[in-house]
Amino acid sequence: MIVSFYLSKIIALKFNDYKKEIEKDTKIIIENEKLLVQQSKMALMGEMIGNIAHQWKQPLSLISMSNALIQLDKTKVIKVEEKEVDEAIENIDNSVKHLSQTIDDFRNFFKPSKEKSFFYIDKVFNKTFKLIDSQFKNNLIATHKDIADIKAYGYENELLQVIINIFKNAKDEFVKKESKAKRLLFINTDEKDNQLIITIKDNAGGIPDEFLNKIFEAYFTTKSDNDGTGIGLYMSKQIIDGMDGELKVSNVEYEFEGENYIGAQFTIKIPCTPFEKNI
Repeated sequence: MIVSFYLSKIIALKFNDYKKEIEKDTKIIIENEKLLVQQSKMALMGEMIGNIAHQWKQPLSLISMSNALIQLDKTKVIKVEEKEVDEAIENIDNSVKHLSQTIDDFRNFFKPSKEKSFFYIDKVFNKTFKLIDSQFKNNLIATHKDIADIKAYGYENELLQVIINIFKNAKDEFVKKESKAKRLLFINTDEKDNQLIITIKDNAGGIPDEFLNKIFEAYFTTKSDNDGTGIGLYMSKQIIDGMDGELKVSNVEYEFEGENYIGAQFTIKIPCTPFEKNI
């Protein structure tokens, strides 16, 4: 009896020590996950600030020119028609609204979705292109879209981050290759078996086979230390998994307008509901 009592005491102490170790390790894992999320957001924030800088150039230039015209009218140095002044004021007003909308888009992009909700995927892509379109134009990337107004269920803003991460990776691959060949990006959406299916493929040559199974690992990157953190696609996978979805990548060969291409294709699957025009 005494031996049994002491033995159970030792087992209980060992169990408590083991429990504390598990709790400690779990806490470290959670903290590391939080750090990865923050790093991923900071990396994307830098990218988005660059996009905003490009988007603001034209409206700021228009405001400057319109203001100069109004100043000329005030000084009476040059005769300015009243219609031209009205147009200048309208241009300033529209440009300010555009700048304000850009800030709202940027702020909403980083606002986490606290709960899953219904949303339409075409609206998500509209927001995405508002944020990244200028970079595509500057890098001569042509997008070919077949995007339907399919309703899905999940975290809308987080899905937007996933799409931008995939777009950013495609853009980086095009820039890295410094080729004068066409830069193509194809976006397609479909609905099958109560799932929204998004495919995004490029013609940047694909991913080396030895890297395909590592592409979603934390800190794995094929870019230089200055250009890549290796957390964007890892966090993208975590986000889609959190929506009871699936994120995969493969290399594909395809033909477009009589030309043969090789590229990477990302496939996203998330739950959706039967299509309804009004939510």
